Amino acid sequence: MSEDKGVRELERELKEARIREKTTADSRIEKNRDFTVGTGDPNMGFKPRPNSSGIPNVILLPKKNKKQSENIPF
Repeated sequence: MSEDKGVRELERELKEARIREKTTADSRIEKNRDFTVGTGDPNMGFKPRPNSSGIPNVILLPKKNKKQSENIPF
C-alpha cells in the first residue's frame, strides 16, 4: 500500500525535497562582506576609441551630438 500514494502526499514529498535542496545550496554560499567599489586598473589611463581602420570589416558611425536646447519642462 505504500506504493499507492495520493497526489497530495507526492506533492508534499516533492515540496520537502525542494526545501531540503534549497537549504543545502544556501548553506554552501559564502557571503562577501567586501563593499569596495569595483573599479578598473588605476594605472591603465585613458584608452581612446578605436578608429574604423583599427577594426577590420567594421563601420563605426560618428558619435551623436546632444541637442543644445533650453530647459523647457514641457
